[in-house]
Amino acid sequence: AICTILYKGEKKRIMTSTTDNTNYTESENQSSYQQLPTVDVEQSADEDDSILRAPHHFSARQTLWNFTLMSILFSANHGSVVSCLGLATARLGTSIGAIQSGILFFFYTASALLGSTYVTKRAGSRQALIYGMGLYCVYVGCFWLATLATTDAAVKTLSWGGAALGGVGGGVLWNSQGTYFGKAAEEHARQLNQSVEVSTASLAGIFATIYLSEELVLRLLSSFLLESGAASWEGIFGVYTLVALLSVIPMPFLRDYRSTDESDNESLSSILDKVTVAGKLLVRDPKMKYMVGLNAVFGFTSSFLGSYVNGEVLPVALSDENGKMIGVLTSWTAFAAAAFSLLFGRLARITGKGPILIGGGVCFMMVILPFLVQPDAHSYNLSSLLFVYTMQGIGRATFEGTLKATFADFFSYEKEGAFGNIILQNGLAGTIGYFCKSFPSCISSSCEATDFSHRCFLSLLCDRKWRL
Repeated sequence: AICTILYKGEKKRIMTSTTDNTNYTESENQSSYQQLPTVDVEQSADEDDSILRAPHHFSARQTLWNFTLMSILFSANHGSVVSCLGLATARLGTSIGAIQSGILFFFYTASALLGSTYVTKRAGSRQALIYGMGLYCVYVGCFWLATLATTDAAVKTLSWGGAALGGVGGGVLWNSQGTYFGKAAEEHARQLNQSVEVSTASLAGIFATIYLSEELVLRLLSSFLLESGAASWEGIFGVYTLVALLSVIPMPFLRDYRSTDESDNESLSSILDKVTVAGKLLVRDPKMKYMVGLNAVFGFTSSFLGSYVNGEVLPVALSDENGKMIGVLTSWTAFAAAAFSLLFGRLARITGKGPILIGGGVCFMMVILPFLVQPDAHSYNLSSLLFVYTMQGIGRATFEGTLKATFADFFSYEKEGAFGNIILQNGLAGTIGYFCKSFPSCISSSCEATDFSHRCFLSLLCDRKWRL
């Protein structure tokens, strides 16, 4: 890199000298290539430049392919998890399923405050990805075991215990994914000699598209297998468990972005500093409080759809007591998110990320607003529910791609703490949403929709103060 900079500086001086119609004689100790005719120097410079640029483009392609492989493996693992999460209330019952999802989000949030950042800093982002994906395998496997259990006590133990481990795994997984994404974007930008913001926008679009496309396929899988009669619920959760396990096996072959602050003899204060870095960043960096809005509203709308709409509205509106349409509608959300993620990745280069994030906040509001206006589940049909799930998909595209790219731009000096805050803010909102469904404070569905709407509206008010 140093040689390239020096060489280009030398080339610029030669071309400037040629333009002024002067001979290039700066000193008596000129090297032989400086004394060549002007035309030959320029031709040689162009040839050498092409040679110098080629390795950088090749390395950038390697970085891109490595990041793409990580996205494929990560998406298969996480797609299995969210497919099970969407079916929790339908298959385990509204009470058990909502409590299980609440436990998952509680431990997911707690891990962001108490440990996930330390694991990522200590083990490195790739190794932390492996740890998180492994714990997610336990969560999905407990779904399969719960369907085989014969007593309510066994179902609760397996589902709630698996949710606790899965929540810890989710905190570690998303924190390490954000760190891996940030470091890959920095390397990609350095190799192409472009700004980091351009690389983060590009890689965010690629990741979100792959991630949501695989989720689309895996969510559709349950509906397809049930409708065709190819598998029972036990078989479906067994397939999800197998997919999650297989996605972990190639992970050790990925590029390892090691942490720069590893030490075998860490003091207690150093360990505590790494464990609590997410909370400290939230308090100390004035930008972070303005990032809460979209994280929180996505947590609220996700829990609203996953518990209330999937568990209570769909069976009434579509006469779907067996939950066959859950996979279709949730996969439609993933499809909309995947399509718009690719669009937003390109659009962000023109408009910037701010307008896209504002549009995402409006879409999240439209998920809740119909149920505030018309809370009666009998009033909904397939097309009106498709609108709701489409709005969730578009909003989610801004969360998975544009918002996380913004975090990488704003908090590049502390990636682990920044993505830990995404977990903290989103996870806390999801925890509140799921537990409110488990222990409703009001009797009617209109009260419940209003309760969710108020929380989402407050999140959007916070989001309105963003200075992007």
